[in-house]
Amino acid sequence: MNLEPNVMTEYFYDDERKAIMVHRFRAGECLFCYGKEKTIFFKKFYICKQCIQSLPALQVFLARVERERVEEVKRTLPKKKKTTSRRKEALDRLHKAIKENPEASQKELAKMLGFSEAWVSKLLRNM
Repeated sequence: MNLEPNVMTEYFYDDERKAIMVHRFRAGECLFCYGKEKTIFFKKFYICKQCIQSLPALQVFLARVERERVEEVKRTLPKKKKTTSRRKEALDRLHKAIKENPEASQKELAKMLGFSEAWVSKLLRNM
């Protein structure tokens, strides 16, 4: 079993076979090379980056996992809205009004521009 003194082991009992199984306890070390650096937990085992690179099927799996992770991050990010001509014109007018009246409140800006306060608030958030 390649067990040396002071090696941590796990013991399991199999009811069907009526047998005790002894396994080496792997606390974060690679399944193949027993290295402890840059390990990834994969299907109940730890595998280091170097061993992963030597296994093409595992590389394909990890590439898929990484793609799925990136897609999930993209889904959670807020989507940017395209600036329409109406919004661009409103933003330009708002910029100009703010330059001319730097101390004006949102309510006053809305009144000067003929916009609703909600629209001015939305434009200010998009600046």
